[in-house]
Amino acid sequence: ADGLKLALNVGAMLIAFVALIAMIDWPLAWLGGHIGVPSLSLNSILGVVCRPLAWLMGVPWAESGQVGTLIGIKTAVNEFVGYIEMEKMIAAGQLSERAQVIATYALCGFSNFSSIAIQIGGIGGIAPERKSDLARVGLRAMVAGSLACFQTATIAGFLIG
Repeated sequence: ADGLKLALNVGAMLIAFVALIAMIDWPLAWLGGHIGVPSLSLNSILGVVCRPLAWLMGVPWAESGQVGTLIGIKTAVNEFVGYIEMEKMIAAGQLSERAQVIATYALCGFSNFSSIAIQIGGIGGIAPERKSDLARVGLRAMVAGSLACFQTATIAGFLIG
């Protein structure tokens, strides 16, 4: 019973986060159309914000915007959506082998906002008295998990030359 409850909670959280991103993207696209930036979206904003991070991991500057977008997608939604977008970029020839390897490691892991919600909702459903503890450490755990993935991606970048 608890396992089914947890699985349903995970599914509901993922659907909610994808819907939330779509809800945020709609007014951004409208605003972008009025200010001359037709491709304005949460992903494009996160790509700009995460671009220096991708570059610091060893992605060439010319590709760091794409990898930054992938990191932003992974953080805002989840790694599965990030990998799906990465596959599209690879098919379009937008990522070099080096950028692909670094992005693969950078996207790996469950350090994203939807995972925090899943942990609070799922584990909190099993142990409701610990929900506040989960909420308190959730963001710190996400940042620590992201840093671990980024460190591994940086080392992979060093190893592939």
